Amino acid sequence: MLSRVAERIYWLSRYLERAEDTSRLILVRHNVILDLPRSVQPDWELLLNVLGARESFDARPGAATEKNIMSYVFSERENPSSIMTSLASARENMRTSREVLPSETWERVNSLYLSVARRANKGLPRASRHGVLNGIVQSTQQISGMLAGTMNQDETYQFLRMGRNLERADMTTRIIDVASLALANPEEDVSPYQNVMWVSVLQSLSAYQMYRLSVRHNVRPADVLQFLLRNRDFPRALSHCLLELEASMRLLPRGNEALKAVQSVHRKIKRTNCAELEGQALEKFLDHVQLRLQGVHEVIEQTWFTPEQ
Repeated sequence: MLSRVAERIYWLSRYLERAEDTSRLILVRHNVILDLPRSVQPDWELLLNVLGARESFDARPGAATEKNIMSYVFSERENPSSIMTSLASARENMRTSREVLPSETWERVNSLYLSVARRANKGLPRASRHGVLNGIVQSTQQISGMLAGTMNQDETYQFLRMGRNLERADMTTRIIDVASLALANPEEDVSPYQNVMWVSVLQSLSAYQMYRLSVRHNVRPADVLQFLLRNRDFPRALSHCLLELEASMRLLPRGNEALKAVQSVHRKIKRTNCAELEGQALEKFLDHVQLRLQGVHEVIEQTWFTPEQ
């Protein structure tokens, strides 16, 4: 398999997952509007910080209003983490790799991209936000399901699987980050609203029912973190994503170094006491995990995508 084809497949999967999870991230912030009093709601800049887009946003003209931030994370083509940019990049990677992918999925990705492109000029007002974002989540899940159900489980599929799970692991930590930063309000006691916020996080990850089946009691912050970070069975939990990465790397040639990098992150997760993660400790832990996941990507790139000199 050519390294450039493998790289396009890997990034196709990452961009699709990024579009879905950015939609989920916005939904967390949107649900805060509905669930929490106005006095304890975090600023909209929180989204920019979590997505790592604050500097690029500040370099543009315009104030950091809800409308401008929504436009930037939803439809701004110059923002590499926006939903529009992610879908455009996924579409281009699929277009140039159609010979190794089911034709039905190209039609579905192209249709999703066109529908979001038509929506981009209209903005994302509160009245339609939930429906539009849920539609993107459902469409990307449908595409992922079609790929999983119609592809040979060969090297091509392993790069697809690897990209999806690495992006999902990173974005799950960012969604948790939204909750931790939203609850760090220095001006008012937000402890009465902790459960509401963590329920919102679970719902944004489609994890609420699975959490209740696994934990079997009311939502508590330490239990939610334990579930989302260390559960091996739930597909969006960090540990499950890392196990999926390990499984794919074992099926690919020259995967030892990448496998060691993933296992190192996994050991860090397993050694962490989730009951001690709150406030700045949680924020520092999530930042550390995100940096380690970036390190995993760099090893993947050096192992399979960089042509031998």
